[in-house]
Amino acid sequence: MADWMGKEFWIDGLKLVASKSIVLAFIVLMTWVVLKVRKTAIKRLFVLTRLGLKQRDTLESLLLSFTKYVLFIVAALMCLSNIGIQVGPIIAGAGVLGLAVGFGAQTLVKDLITGFFIIFEDQFSVGDYVSINNGQINGTVMSVGLRATKIRTWAQHMVVIQNSEIKVSQNYNRERMRAIVNVSIPFDTDPSVIEQAVHAISHRLTETMPHLFLTDPDGVPVEPPKLYGLAEMENNQLGAKYTVTCLVKDEHFWTAGRELRKALVHELRARDVAIA
Repeated sequence: MADWMGKEFWIDGLKLVASKSIVLAFIVLMTWVVLKVRKTAIKRLFVLTRLGLKQRDTLESLLLSFTKYVLFIVAALMCLSNIGIQVGPIIAGAGVLGLAVGFGAQTLVKDLITGFFIIFEDQFSVGDYVSINNGQINGTVMSVGLRATKIRTWAQHMVVIQNSEIKVSQNYNRERMRAIVNVSIPFDTDPSVIEQAVHAISHRLTETMPHLFLTDPDGVPVEPPKLYGLAEMENNQLGAKYTVTCLVKDEHFWTAGRELRKALVHELRARDVAIA
């Protein structure tokens, strides 16, 4: 009781608390500094690589996320050790606990494995426009993590989907895309008129909007707009369906489709061809 009431006891206690607090503050400060430094270091590291911009952004996002968790865990263990808690049993207990909840964490493991292969196989990258699970989710990839992928829809909603839930993914950003436009024309229309209209459209669009189309090293469109053919005429009350296709640059896929439809409407009307 005398020791507890004595002045030296409180002085020693305050010194201990102060020293522990200083160490804790130092750990927090160093963690913050390392987080900032690691962000700059990772960005500069990927600048030196020859990866594409989207793949580089994806791997950079993943590495930043992974290192953040590692630093937080290490800092937390250091703080616990500083205040006198033995971290060895905690780490060992975490291993035993991991085995105990392993069966309950199967989904998490599936997420991690799927996320790894999405990134390793470069199925899609940050900035790509994708369609997930046959159109259930459509939008631009904002981040790809080991556990989940974030996609921003056209309406600007942020959708987070667990990687293990991604069964089918369609990527609209892989250098080349084929714009496909269907148009229904009355059955009594001469097919040669449609061919002439598409030929005129092809010449005009490649001259006025050459940036839309995929070109060879000489700058010549690989596949300018062309009439693919009569796609369907049976069981179609609206008329015969014709298909027009062209190879375009992936970033102009939607624009090319819109311009091709607009040009078809204008050209066919100019030739007195009704669109069914």
